[in-house]
Amino acid sequence: MDSSALRSKILDLAIAAGDGSVTADELAATNYSLRDVGFSSLSYMRLIDSIENEVGVYLDPEAAIEHYETIDSVTALVLASGAAADA
Repeated sequence: MDSSALRSKILDLAIAAGDGSVTADELAATNYSLRDVGFSSLSYMRLIDSIENEVGVYLDPEAAIEHYETIDSVTALVLASGAAADA
């Protein structure tokens, strides 16, 4: 999966983790900022769990918050955690 496909996958997982409280349009309007759309701590945990299950990498939920602020920062974290960008 290339980095663009991975980003798209993470966006989909974030919307699902928001359990109906976050839409793609709302995320786009905030430059894909999870914090700015009011992503809850439960939503963050769901997102981390979903990424681990779907992508197969471990993400430390205690990592610095800036790693979880935007779709792009989460994508970068996943790539740094071992997801193959070209798999």
